[in-house]
Amino acid sequence: MEKKIGIDLWIACICAAIMSIAWIYMEKGKGRIWTLAASGAVMVLFLLLAVFEKSLSKRKYAGRGGRREGRLPGGGQISRLILLSDEDTELMAWDMYGKTSLVIGRDVGENQVDVNLAASPYASMVDVEHAVLNYSGGEWYVEDVGSRNGIGIKKAQDGRTYRLSRDTPCRVEAGDILLAGMNRLLLR
Repeated sequence: MEKKIGIDLWIACICAAIMSIAWIYMEKGKGRIWTLAASGAVMVLFLLLAVFEKSLSKRKYAGRGGRREGRLPGGGQISRLILLSDEDTELMAWDMYGKTSLVIGRDVGENQVDVNLAASPYASMVDVEHAVLNYSGGEWYVEDVGSRNGIGIKKAQDGRTYRLSRDTPCRVEAGDILLAGMNRLLLR
């Protein structure tokens, strides 16, 4: 969200620069007037977009002490999935930003997964297509797609581990750990 606001402000600044150049260097006439009007209109549009995005982000994260479930403190969305070692160090990471669905499994050549656990410590316990993460309504959900060893979630909120039923989506939040076989995947 902050990146979009920054881009909107940069475009507005570029339009202001074009207006300044047109005012100083262009001869008086219709071309100068049209350039100033078009640049001014685009500048105002992008300034309004930036202000609207800022107010939208404030409203979106205003609930419950400034933190919305499934979001990181400061309004950040869940954006990474991290494979943890037994010592809680990062082994692999996958970017989730801008995605709406991620298939978790083992890539064996004939299938294509987004989160490939073939090189993970417990790869033999992961099915070819083990689970799927879906983004819907501003939240992430995980669903077991009929794996042998199932999928579990250790919730950050209460520290308890829950086992998912097959084909039943479960909402996940920042700090939750997905258990695919014995692999631990941290949502950050």
